[in-house]
Amino acid sequence: MGKVTLQTDLCLFDLDGTLVNTTDAVERIWVDLCSKHNVSVDKLFEYSHGTRTSEVLAKFFPEIDNTDNKAAYAFDKSIVDKHGHLVKVIPGHAKLLNSLNKHKWCIVTSGNQVLAGSWFDNILSDVTKPDVFITAEMVSKGKPNPEGYLRGAELLSEKNGLDKDSVKKVVFEDAPVGINAGVNAGATVVGIASSFDPQLLYKAGATYVVKDLTHVHVVDGDKIELELDTIDRE
Repeated sequence: MGKVTLQTDLCLFDLDGTLVNTTDAVERIWVDLCSKHNVSVDKLFEYSHGTRTSEVLAKFFPEIDNTDNKAAYAFDKSIVDKHGHLVKVIPGHAKLLNSLNKHKWCIVTSGNQVLAGSWFDNILSDVTKPDVFITAEMVSKGKPNPEGYLRGAELLSEKNGLDKDSVKKVVFEDAPVGINAGVNAGATVVGIASSFDPQLLYKAGATYVVKDLTHVHVVDGDKIELELDTIDRE
């Protein structure tokens, strides 16, 4: 494990798997749906993590009517209603986020407003919800497309009087598809090894990988200087 110092203008965080661990809750809902529609759970899981619900439904359940994203909303709401008690926070989230200038970080998630907002109303209530909050409905293309991260960086740049084309940004992600999106957005990407093997995150393009957010230390929360305890690349 090595120590790395990062200096950046902005921080952009994924949500599920990066700040909260929702894997058990989400997978239980997918397993139920796969069982009803005779879909391979293993194949779905190879694709679904970090991907918008609407895109998973379109690929594996084309027979389900998702007009106006109504099926996607119902799916995400059921995660909270049926299995919300299984969701846990990623260690170190509050200390990290509360140490950063609140105008210099944002959320970019594949979840919709109902799902993402619910975590900040409940399990993440110890952190103030950021002003810039990019959800599934706000982008035309989900991860690995960089649209969400580029939009988040653009809005934060406007708030801070920075040039969106030259601004330095760090993306925090747990899933390969999200890491791809961060790389495609031109960001330094810190992989969070909450859901996948660290070496898989490096293979996906992560610049650095840490075990969890207790290994990300804020040296300066305004100018944003971070110190990472990184997992070695093999």
